[in-house]
Amino acid sequence: MKRYFVFLLCGLFLYPAVLSASVESDTLCLGKSLSYKKYSGSPNAIGLSNAQAAKPKRNFFKNMRYSGYARMYVFHRSMQEYYNVAPTNGLSLPVNLTVGDGYQQPLLLFRLEGNPTAKTSFNMELQFDHRLLTRYTDGPFISDTLGRGASLYVIFKMQGAVETKIGKFTLTAGGGANWFRLSQSTLWGYQYRDDLFDRYPWEPEGHDFARYNSSYAVGDIPRDQRFGMAATQGFILEGTDLPAGFDAAILYGKTQSSGGYQSYLTYTPQNFFAGRIGKRLGDHKLGVNYFNQFGYTDNKVEYKSIIRDADTFYVENNRLSTIIGSLDGRFDFKKLSIYAELGAGSYMSSLYNAGLKGNAKPGLDHVSHYKRDWSEMLFLEIETKKELTFLPIKLSVYRIGRYVVNNSSSISNTSVESAKSNTNVPDRYYTNYFDGMVTDVGQLANNRQGVNLFTNKDFGKLKARLGLSIAQEIKNLVGDLRNGARGRAMGAADSNAIVPSTNSITFEHRLNSTTRSRFGFYERFTGPYGRTHSIFRHAYDNIVITDTLVDYKKSFSTAQLDLKYKFRVFGKELLLTNYVNYSSVQENWSPIPVFSNKAFLRYFYEEFMAFYAIHPKLTVVGFWGMERVLGNQRTELADANGQLIKDAAGRPIASDNGKPIDQTGYGYGLGLDYNFHSSASLNIRQRWFEHKDKNFTLDRFSGNEMTIEFKVFF
Repeated sequence: MKRYFVFLLCGLFLYPAVLSASVESDTLCLGKSLSYKKYSGSPNAIGLSNAQAAKPKRNFFKNMRYSGYARMYVFHRSMQEYYNVAPTNGLSLPVNLTVGDGYQQPLLLFRLEGNPTAKTSFNMELQFDHRLLTRYTDGPFISDTLGRGASLYVIFKMQGAVETKIGKFTLTAGGGANWFRLSQSTLWGYQYRDDLFDRYPWEPEGHDFARYNSSYAVGDIPRDQRFGMAATQGFILEGTDLPAGFDAAILYGKTQSSGGYQSYLTYTPQNFFAGRIGKRLGDHKLGVNYFNQFGYTDNKVEYKSIIRDADTFYVENNRLSTIIGSLDGRFDFKKLSIYAELGAGSYMSSLYNAGLKGNAKPGLDHVSHYKRDWSEMLFLEIETKKELTFLPIKLSVYRIGRYVVNNSSSISNTSVESAKSNTNVPDRYYTNYFDGMVTDVGQLANNRQGVNLFTNKDFGKLKARLGLSIAQEIKNLVGDLRNGARGRAMGAADSNAIVPSTNSITFEHRLNSTTRSRFGFYERFTGPYGRTHSIFRHAYDNIVITDTLVDYKKSFSTAQLDLKYKFRVFGKELLLTNYVNYSSVQENWSPIPVFSNKAFLRYFYEEFMAFYAIHPKLTVVGFWGMERVLGNQRTELADANGQLIKDAAGRPIASDNGKPIDQTGYGYGLGLDYNFHSSASLNIRQRWFEHKDKNFTLDRFSGNEMTIEFKVFF
């Protein structure tokens, strides 16, 4: 009976409001046991009489475990040339010496787990990040020299499990982040490619060269097990081992895009409901997925009147809703596997709707919602083994409509710029929108259809992996003034001047990307030309296409080659890696990237790294990278003084005398990993970087940065 009581308490558990809604990843570490031991002697041995001796009480809190890490992370940067922009939340000053690099990364992380009974558990993660000079107010944080608000709840959850005759049920309740995954279009997290030079707070315990060996052997590195999942807050009920091979999951609460439980401060009264029902058929698996995020852009409901046929109807004008439903299946055979997801999605707001619902009734007593527009979501992936196709192949085809807008999924949003959590945040701070995004091979985006292909081949100790991506917009959204926020940020005088910004290209700067992202954290429209866009540890540029006649759909082609080779030098292992990426954006489909000036944009990136294990505890790391970006005459142009050519209304225009972007960047780095203990390490990184645009002469920076990290796991 006790286990059911504890299970009920977990479901009704009320936890305090978190100090922050942050959901960044942290390391999962192996813990140490804190189990309580029962005294094995007789009662008299500890001075108790036989009359006092009673049956020992059951020890509920057993198998308690703790883990975590403490780290010192010193960051120094010196800029010889830098973007001449006012520092806001970024590190745009020429010289920085800080504890931490500005991101929310723990100085101390403590994880506590325990099992009150055999069927219940709790899990808590408490972190102290590097913002030691931070004062929290009713609004955004303000950095000053007065406060010491450093502690944040990252995880504070209770979990109960019960086994019954019909299956096992687990209820998870809490926050700040419960990590979960359903399907690509409903609840998922896209994993960006990160190089192995920069250190991250979630680097796991163990020898660093083992990570580099893992990258060589399997093409990936050990990471936190929560990577690829989405962060949620609230309740998760899972059922496994159900009759007839079924399983199920139901989720309710908050996602990262709906602002956490501090809705009263962030003005994001939005919740989500999601679920999945799965069915196993031998080695195969089918599932039905559902995601619904709903709420308002403000703490007050706004009503709008609509007059139709002399009747007055009322709708909730500031209501937002995202709905995705899909059916997926994974079919595993001896020599190949197939994964497919088919579904539909809808994003509904006052700007995106199909008008008034057909069954709406007039009058204030019958307030209605807008009617929805829907789009398709189709994804098919076939993976073969070399016994079937000589080379192992992973081939995927997809078509994702413009209204499949879900910032809690792995699908990047390139169609609905207004799909943000609330209206109180300026457009420049909304970073989950990428107009005309140049995707990585394997990365999905909405308003897009395309093909991705991967294959690999070993030539002795040389491992080669090739990737190709071909994609095209389903509809060119030029002229859709619901987008085009960059035009407004640049001071466009009227709506016609905003139009070019609705036909633009967003591409990632893979070189020195983390360095760039620190210029302005989680911002858009920064930098000397208002084109810089930063997310977590990644940075982008946005360039405008100046065509006045647009009768095409932008097409995207990307090729990447990853080479890895390992051998011995003076009896020590040396691992070399070389990664090359070339992308182009053009008018028409192209099976390979375009190398001529017919492409609106051509992007080239090469990265070379070396890892040398000079001692069982010591690894030397070397880095070199180069980046080239070229636009053509149909993109935004610079005049002889390096200024963007615009007309009187602020619209970027074509010019016979103008010159497009012509960017070159370099990066060099040297690092040292000293694993002086199996649970402790000292990691030093020194990076030199430079970037300049030949024509947009204000777009240039150069400098160097050093990080020293001392990390101890416990």
